[in-house]
Amino acid sequence: MLKPLASSITLVSAGLLAWALNPSTAAAQNALFSRRTPVCQAVHKTKPAIVAVKVATPGGAKERVGSGVIIDERGYIVTNRHVLGASKSPRVQLHDGRILDAKVLFAEPRWDLAVLRVDAQRPLAALTLAPSDDLMVGESVIAVGHPYGYQNTVSVGIISALGREIAMPTGDVLTDLIQTDASINPGNSGGPLLNVNGELVGITCALREDAQGIAFAISSATVKHALRTLLSAERVAGVRHGIACLERTMSETGDRQRVLVANSRHAALRAGDEIVAIADRPITGAFDLERALWDARPGDTVAVQVRRAGRIVAVVLALPGIGEETLAHADSADSAAGHD
Repeated sequence: MLKPLASSITLVSAGLLAWALNPSTAAAQNALFSRRTPVCQAVHKTKPAIVAVKVATPGGAKERVGSGVIIDERGYIVTNRHVLGASKSPRVQLHDGRILDAKVLFAEPRWDLAVLRVDAQRPLAALTLAPSDDLMVGESVIAVGHPYGYQNTVSVGIISALGREIAMPTGDVLTDLIQTDASINPGNSGGPLLNVNGELVGITCALREDAQGIAFAISSATVKHALRTLLSAERVAGVRHGIACLERTMSETGDRQRVLVANSRHAALRAGDEIVAIADRPITGAFDLERALWDARPGDTVAVQVRRAGRIVAVVLALPGIGEETLAHADSADSAAGHD
C-alpha cells in the first residue's frame, strides 16, 4: 500500500533534521558542503605576497604590467628580467593597493630573473619556496598574476612535464623549466606558479603563442639557486658563514623542509646537524641560511640552534668578513644546554 506523500515528506524531513543537528555528523556535513577547496585556501593564503610590477613604456604614455612575488618580508621581490626590460626604475603595487618605487638589485638574463626591493615601512607577507625535489607530473598547480592588466587573475592546471628547455628572444636558453597547461598570458610573467600547499614551485616566464595550454615556469630549484647566489650573506652583508648544507623534504604538509649541515669550517657544527634557527629566524631552506645573516656584520657572532641526535643544541658562530681566511675562535659548542 502506498503511504500518503505528506507523511513520507514529514518523515524524511525529520530524519534530515536529526542528521544535521547531530554533533557527530557536523564534521562530515561541513566537509560535504565546504567550498573552500585546497585551491581556494592556497590562493587566499598567498595573495598578500603577490604584486604587480609596473614599467614605463617608451615615451611614458602608459605602463606595462607584469607580476612578481615577495620572497622576504623586508621588501625583496622576484620577477622576470624580461618584465623590466631596460627599466631601472619600476614601480610595485602591493596587495593593499600601495604603489612603491622599487630598486633593481639584480637582473640576470641567464635565469630570466630579477630581484627588486621596496621600502614598505613594515614587514610584508612572503611566499614559501617549495622543495625542488618532489614535483610530480600531473600534480595540480595554480598560476596567479596580472594578465593584460587584470589584477590577481587565478588559473589552475597541472604540471605537464619537467626539465623543459626553451630559447628566449634574447638568445638566452632557459633550462630545467616546468611545463604547465595553466592559462598564462602576457602580464603573468614574473608571477607565481603555486602548489596546493601555497608554496612557490616556479616563476611563470613564457608561453607558446602558436599553441594552447603550453606554458613554462622557472623551477623553484633554479629560483633557489639564483637567490642563494644573488642574495648570499657574502654579497648582502659581507660575511661568510662557512657552511655547506643540504635540503631534505620530510613530509607533504607543514614545515616539510629541513636543512642539514654537509660540512662546515666551524668546529661547533657537525655533519648531519639539522639547522633549526639562526639569529632566532627559523631555517627551512638553504636560502633561509643566507637571509638570516643579511643584518650581520663582519666580526659578529650569531646564535644558531641545531638538532643533533634528537636534541636541540645551541651554538655560537663567528662570522668572518670577505678575505679573512680563518675563523675567529669565538665558536662555542653546546653554549647552552641541549634539550629535547
